[in-house]
Amino acid sequence: MANRKPIPEAVRRQVLFNAGKECEECRQLIDGQELLRHLDHIIPDAAGGESVVFNLRQLCHRCNLNKGAKLTARSRQLLALKETRQVELANYFQNTPAFILGNGALREPQSEAYLAIRDYFNGSSAEPRGNRMPALVEIPTGCGKTGIICIAPFGAARGRVLIVAPNLTIKDGIISALSASSPKCFYRKCGIFEKAAHLPKFVVLKTGEVNAEDCLRADIIIANVQQIQGWLHLFESDFFDLVLFDEAHHTPAETWRAVRDKFPRAKVIYLTATPFRADGKPIVAEPVYSYSLASAMSAGYVKKVVRVDAVPSQMTFSVEGEEKEFEYQDIMAMREELWFSRGVAMSEASNLTIIDKSLDILAEKRRSGINHQIIAAAMSVRHARSIVTLYETRKVRATFVASDLPVEERSHRLSAFEAGKYDAIVHVGILGEGYDHPPISIAAIFRPFRSLSPYAQFIGRTLRRIEGAGESDSTAHVVAHIGLNLDELWDYFKHEVRQAEIFREFDELDREVEEGSRRKNRTKSEGEDVACVKAEEVDRFDVDTFVPMPVDAATLRKVEKVQLAIAQLESLKAEGMPVEHNLRDLNQQLLSLKHPLETRDAQPARNRPDLERGQYRKVLNAEIRRAAGFIVESLEIPRDASLVPVIGKGEERSNYEAVIRAVNRAVNRAMGKDGSKSERNEWTIEELKEARSLVNLVRDRALEELRGLVEEQEIPF
Repeated sequence: MANRKPIPEAVRRQVLFNAGKECEECRQLIDGQELLRHLDHIIPDAAGGESVVFNLRQLCHRCNLNKGAKLTARSRQLLALKETRQVELANYFQNTPAFILGNGALREPQSEAYLAIRDYFNGSSAEPRGNRMPALVEIPTGCGKTGIICIAPFGAARGRVLIVAPNLTIKDGIISALSASSPKCFYRKCGIFEKAAHLPKFVVLKTGEVNAEDCLRADIIIANVQQIQGWLHLFESDFFDLVLFDEAHHTPAETWRAVRDKFPRAKVIYLTATPFRADGKPIVAEPVYSYSLASAMSAGYVKKVVRVDAVPSQMTFSVEGEEKEFEYQDIMAMREELWFSRGVAMSEASNLTIIDKSLDILAEKRRSGINHQIIAAAMSVRHARSIVTLYETRKVRATFVASDLPVEERSHRLSAFEAGKYDAIVHVGILGEGYDHPPISIAAIFRPFRSLSPYAQFIGRTLRRIEGAGESDSTAHVVAHIGLNLDELWDYFKHEVRQAEIFREFDELDREVEEGSRRKNRTKSEGEDVACVKAEEVDRFDVDTFVPMPVDAATLRKVEKVQLAIAQLESLKAEGMPVEHNLRDLNQQLLSLKHPLETRDAQPARNRPDLERGQYRKVLNAEIRRAAGFIVESLEIPRDASLVPVIGKGEERSNYEAVIRAVNRAVNRAMGKDGSKSERNEWTIEELKEARSLVNLVRDRALEELRGLVEEQEIPF
C-alpha cells in the first residue's frame, strides 16, 4: 500500500466531476461528515489496474472499506468484458474477410502500402511486435491516404485502433470514409466487405457524449491531436494495440509525442505526404513504403504540375525613401536577401504581375467548361486584403481566410468559394494540410517560403484531380515571381530530395516572414515597408514542369492516340454533338493504359493463397518499372540516342524497354536465379518480398554500370 503511486490531479478532478456527489456503489450523498470521499480502483492495483479515469470510481468510505483490495462483482464483470473484447478485437482485425488483396478498386499505392504495413508488423524480428519502430508510409496528397488508414488495421492490429488526425478537416474526412451511411464510405466504394455487419465499429471522441462503455465496445476510436490531450488520462496504457497518425511530419511535436508515450506498447503507423519538418526535428520511424509524386502523376492519380515564374528584366526599388534600379543580374543576386524577396512580395507592381498571369491561365483553363479556381498564399492579413483588392480591380471575385477570422465567417467564406461564388481565395497560413477542393488548379504565391514543408503543403492543394475531367483539365499551375527566390524549393519538391536538414538554417527567416518581420518594422507605421517595388518590366515567364516517370514506347503511342481522339471528341462536344458516352469509354481506356492493375473485368475470389502471391508479384513488377524509369531519367541521354545496341538483346523497341529488361535480369541475378523472368511464377512469397527489398540496391548498381557502358560507346549525355 505504501508503494502505491498517487492519483494524478487531472485524473482525480475528472473522476469527481463525472461522479457528482454520490457514492457510485450505495448511491448515498457524500457530505464530508458522515460519509467521506474515496477514489477506488475498479480493477485493483494488484490485478494490474491503472490510475486512469476509466478504472476509477468515487466511493464513500464505508463502501471503500467493505471492498478493500478485493475484486467485486463489478470488477470481475469489467475484467471479463475486457478479456472478451480483446479476443473479439484480435479475431476481428486478423480474420474478418476483408477483400484487400487483388481488389481492383484499390489504387496501386493503397495495395502496396497495405502489404508493406502488414509484413512489417507480422514479419520475423528479434523485437517484439509492440516494441518495433513506428512504420512510416509516405504517399502524395490525392493518392488515397485515407483509404490506407481504413485498411491498414486488417492483418496488422490485434486489438483496438486509435486514429489521430492533425485537425478537424482531416478528422471529418476519415469519419466519412469509415461511416457506413456516408456516400464517401471507403469500404462500400471499394467493396472491402460483403456484409455491412463486417464494417468496423468506431467512436469519435466528444466530451459529454462518449463514455467508457462506448470506447470499450469500439474497434476504432478517432480524435484530433488537440482533442485527445484531454482524454489521455482516461485510457489504460494498453487500451490500444495500434495507433495511426495522419500527417506524421507533426509527430516530433510535444502534443503528438504525448499520445505516443501514453501507449508505449502499441504498434504505430505514421502516414504523411511530406516526411520532413521545417524545424529540422527528425521523424523517428522505419520507412516501410514510399510512393513518389512522379509515379502518382504518371498513373493519373493527381494533376501534373507546371511552374510559371515572372522574370523581370528591370525593377525599381524604393529602399527607405531612396529609389534603386536593378537589372536582371542584380535581381538574381539580391533575391536571396530576405528584405529583397519580402519587398517583392509586398509590392503592388509584383503582385499585379502574378495576378495577371494567374488570371490569364485561369481564363485558358476555363475554356474547357470546368470552373477552375485559384488559391493564393499571402504573408499577413493586411497583405491578403491587399491581394483581394487587386484581384477585384481585374473584375475577379476574391476573398481571404485567416486564423483570426471568426470561425463562422471563415466557414461561410470557404463554403462560398467551394460553391463557385469566388474565383480566388487568399489564405494566411490556414489552408494547408487536409484542405481538398479539386477545382483548385492554380497556386498563386505572393510570399517567400524558406522551408519545404509549408511550400509543398501549399502546392499540394492543387493536386487533387477533378472527377470526370480529361487530361486538359488535369494540370496544375504554380505562379510566382522569380524575386521570391523559390527555385531551390521547387527543385527540392520536383526531384523529391529527402535531405530536409539543409533548410534548417532558413527556419528563423521563415518565422520572420510569418510574423511580418516585426523587429525590422517596429519603428515603422503599419502602412510602411522596408523595401517596395515601384515598377518592373517583365519580358518573359520561366516555365518548368514536374517530369513524371516515363512509360514504355508502345504504351506511350497508345496513350497519344487515345488522347488525340479525346481532344477531337471534346471539340465535337463543344459544338453540341452528343459524344459523352464515347468520351467516357476513351477516358476509361486511357485510365487502363496508365494503371492497368486497376481495370480488371472481374474480381478474383477472396482468401486465396495464389492471389496473395500474385499481389506480391505485381508489387515487385511495379517497383522494377519505377526503378527503370529512374534510370532512364538519370542517364539524360538525347531522345534520338538508343541504348538497345548497348544493353539490349536486339528485340527491344525503346530505351525504357531495354532498361527494364536489364533491371529484371539484375534482380534475378541478385536472387540467385537465372535470367528468365517467367520463372518468377515459381517464386515463393518470401522470395518475392526479398527481391522487392533489393530493387533499389540493384537500381543504383545498374545505373553506375549503364553509365560506364554508355560512356564506352560514346553516347553523349
